[in-house]
Amino acid sequence: MQPVTRISLLIYGCSVWLYPSELRKRFGAEMLDVFAELVAQTLAQRGPRGVASLWWITLTESVTVGLSSRLHSTLVIAGVVSFSIASLIAWFFFRSVG
Repeated sequence: MQPVTRISLLIYGCSVWLYPSELRKRFGAEMLDVFAELVAQTLAQRGPRGVASLWWITLTESVTVGLSSRLHSTLVIAGVVSFSIASLIAWFFFRSVG
């Protein structure tokens, strides 16, 4: 396993706590396996920049799905979702420009 994959798995393993405990208990090991495969495949196909893009998508999903499902206030959820959508729009814009 390459160092980038090991470091990514370590960080991703820590970020899984953002998801509800029921989901982590049921799918946590599979989430780590799938993420390891994605990192290895992306690294082989697109290099380090591809892994950075994968991380951006992963962090966005962790916040919009994982963290928002743990929050109970609709106001906080609306703010997180709004920020995430704005970030995705900005990312797509700058990716298409650059």
